[in-house]
Amino acid sequence: MVQSEEFFMIRDLKSKGMNITQIARELDLDRKTVTKWLKSDQLPAYRKKVQRESKLENHKAYIIERMNEGCVNAMVLFDEIKAMGYQGRLTILRDFMKPYREQVRGKASMRFETPPGKQAQVDWGEFKLLKDDGTFVKVHAFIMIMGHSRKQYVEFTENERIDTLIGCHERAFAFFNGVPETILYDNMKTVVKHSHQTGTNQWNNQFLSFARHQDFSPVRCRPYRPRTKGKVENGVKYLRRNFWPRIKTISSLADLNEAVKFWLDTVCNVRLHQTTREIPAEAFIRETLKPVNPEAFLLYDIQYRKVMNDCTISYKANFYSVPYRFVGKRVRIRDLNNGHLEIYDENGICIASHVKLSGKHHFQRNKKHFEGLTTWSQKKVAATAPILSHKQPPKVYQRPLKVYESLINEVTQ
Repeated sequence: MVQSEEFFMIRDLKSKGMNITQIARELDLDRKTVTKWLKSDQLPAYRKKVQRESKLENHKAYIIERMNEGCVNAMVLFDEIKAMGYQGRLTILRDFMKPYREQVRGKASMRFETPPGKQAQVDWGEFKLLKDDGTFVKVHAFIMIMGHSRKQYVEFTENERIDTLIGCHERAFAFFNGVPETILYDNMKTVVKHSHQTGTNQWNNQFLSFARHQDFSPVRCRPYRPRTKGKVENGVKYLRRNFWPRIKTISSLADLNEAVKFWLDTVCNVRLHQTTREIPAEAFIRETLKPVNPEAFLLYDIQYRKVMNDCTISYKANFYSVPYRFVGKRVRIRDLNNGHLEIYDENGICIASHVKLSGKHHFQRNKKHFEGLTTWSQKKVAATAPILSHKQPPKVYQRPLKVYESLINEVTQ
């Protein structure tokens, strides 16, 4: 049926010199229709469009109910309503579901809450520091959030390497005084390796060994499903909005980590959480965590040094003290990549820890490392040395007469 607009377009194109075939092709109409309305002087009569009942009409209530239950997979619902007598196409169902999909997903995400002690989420955030020379340096924020209470642990590091990641986990477990059953990760390279041969993602074997060592189950996020890791991603945003603007000047990465610890204790974990409407530190009491394995997991970038005579070892052109009893012995250096160093003896016992120095040829000494060490000026005088005493009267030494006789003879000769 030709509408009023098309009626005038037919006449307009005709006035511009187009023939019937050209007009029909231009307006996608039949030639007979064009001929008919060129001969007519009356506008086409308006006809109300008859609304047909959708083939989906009898199933809409069921579809909405299933979507509210969390099922947003069109193929699953298509199979279900086909069994109930639906004879329409899948595209009709998808068009109907589209305006409800995001709304239902949002409700489903809000309803999901993690049981106490069940899960934590981990992610990295990237930040920049402005150096004195005007250039920027990247620092990385490791964030672990307990899923139930929303209590957070944050640590800034130099990189995101596997040894750094494992060290952050160990210090996070010490902070929480326990280990959750599962920890959720995205496909970060240090946790998941992509196989170009199979086209699939595989767990990093070194990280799996650490997970077994601490008895937790690592879980990967589903690709392109950020909601599965929403708590920790919100944690990164909160860190960037609430903590980062407070930092004006820092002297080192260790200084930055002291600042974020203070923020965790005085702001982040004691505020009223907007989602749970609880204070994370108080809700954390309900978290039932497994005990931490006290045995160290030795997967680190370990470097060996020999302790010098001045009770120091060298690392990256700077010098750090160790207890004096280790002079001449070989020790191991563990760079935590968070502004701190740890030094271990050959038995794996930590004997010293230091804030990592910047620049070159600087010394960092711990006075306790020298307690009990005797210097040359403090050594006891040998027992065979003469005693100097001002209380004793001067002693006159007497020689035998034979000595004097021999002297007289030498003179007279």
